[in-house]
Parts: sequence; structure tokens; C-alpha cells
Amino acid sequence: MNETIQVLINEVEIQERLLSLSEEIKKDYAERPFIMLCALTGGVIFLADLSRHMGDRATIDFVRVSSYGDKTETSGTISLDCHPKLDIKGKEVLIIEDIIDTGHTLFFLKKYLQEKGAAVVRTCALLDKPSRREVDIAADYVGFTIPDKFVVGYGLDYAQRYRTLPYVGVLSFK
Repeated sequence: MNETIQVLINEVEIQERLLSLSEEIKKDYAERPFIMLCALTGGVIFLADLSRHMGDRATIDFVRVSSYGDKTETSGTISLDCHPKLDIKGKEVLIIEDIIDTGHTLFFLKKYLQEKGAAVVRTCALLDKPSRREVDIAADYVGFTIPDKFVVGYGLDYAQRYRTLPYVGVLSFK
């Protein structure tokens, strides 16, 4: 099967948006400390670049959630394979996610953190695909709203490929 990728959001657009997004986040958190909790693996590149703009007010932790496997459609079943290591009880947590599609993963993570005692849980996604939403959830911070296309690059993958592309592109199959 031949695959093609058409650039949807280029590297310059991503970096410019990260700077303005970081300013929004810093303004809302003022000088309060918070935990940036990255949803692995897709969110790690977004986290790395975004966190460089945060100064020293944020600590970083990770969770691993999955619902896609090696497919282009979600399985509908969410698994939490890696739990946060930091104590989140009573803390402000900002979930860093690569993309919000159906919303199930973000809904699951937010509920999980609230049940674990986080004082405040906010959400930040590089990409939002609202046309695919199946649950009522919206991110507090969004980099880009995109159409209903399967995208790769800048952390997003297809069968563990394309994560390291410096842009977001639409993956097509011929």
C-alpha cells in the first residue's frame, strides 16, 4: 500500500502557535506551580517544545493511554498502561495531549485525575478535531482545529511511523 502525506500545518506555524499558546497558559497559571502531564507517546514532542516556554513553574510527568493500536480508527477501549509518578493530590494538572478526536481518551484521563485528587485539571491539545467528538469535552487550550482527516507528524503516528516529522500532515492511502 502506498502512502502519501500532504502538509496541513507547517513547522513555522506550529512553532508560532506554541509561543502564543504558552503565553495563554502562563497568564492563566500566573506564578502558581503546576504539573504538565503528558499523554504518551503522541504528546511528547508537543510537550518538549511547549515546556521550553514555561520557565521553571511546571514539573513534568507522563501517562500512557491508548485506543488506536496500529489502526486509523479508535478501538473505543482505552487502556492506561503507565500511571503518573508524581503525587497529584491537591495539585493543579495540565494534561498535554497530541489530538482530541472522539474525546474518549481525554474524558477518561480527566476523570482519572479528578478521582486521584487533583485540585484542578485543565487540558491542552495540539490538535482538535471537533467533528469527530463522541463525548462532551473540550480542551482548555487548543493549538489548531483541524478537519476530519487522519493526520501524522509532530508526535502523531500511523503504526509507530511518522512521529518525527516536523509538521502535521494528512496521511492518504493509494
